[in-house]
Amino acid sequence: MSIPDDILQLLHALGHIYANHGQTKRALVLQLIASRLEPENKAVLRTLAYTFLNDGAPERALAVIARLRALNEDDPSLDLLHSRALWEAGHEIEARRAFRDFLDRRRHPSHV
Repeated sequence: MSIPDDILQLLHALGHIYANHGQTKRALVLQLIASRLEPENKAVLRTLAYTFLNDGAPERALAVIARLRALNEDDPSLDLLHSRALWEAGHEIEARRAFRDFLDRRRHPSHV
């Protein structure tokens, strides 16, 4: 199904605004709709993972991060988001490793 870009952008933007203003349930509804409409949209998926974390659902955030990795998302900031999700899910050792990866990639961007 093809939807106009402006509808997807509206859903994503409103979801992002709600997420940043403490209304995570509303944000999740909009972002989940957007992710269903465009399941490979990396920006939507990143915002969805961030919102799941803010909603206290780190395991769901980790699932979204895995989807992003499967789509070859290689932004170093995803390591930071991954680290936070792992930490909140109680996986401290893996979280520290992901955070070190983030720091290393920031210090040495050409060694990615």
